Amino acid sequence: MNKAKRQDNELYKRTRKWAIERDEGLCVICGALADEVHHIVFRSQLGKSNLENLACLCRECHSMAHGIHAKEIRQYLQERNSQL
Repeated sequence: MNKAKRQDNELYKRTRKWAIERDEGLCVICGALADEVHHIVFRSQLGKSNLENLACLCRECHSMAHGIHAKEIRQYLQERNSQL
């Protein structure tokens, strides 16, 4: 594992907790209990684990965030987080 990936994993350990706290453990799309902490800009697209790039999602909404509605969901989540 490279140094940048290790550093981001360490960052994620901290910011994941903060995202859950900020979002009150609820999916920011539908309001259900959140099962996942989602990277808005995917790590594979050079997204980092900073708090502004994380959002709590339930399993169903998380699946949609990686599916055909990914672009719209990403835009919604980015706009939401920029207002916090």
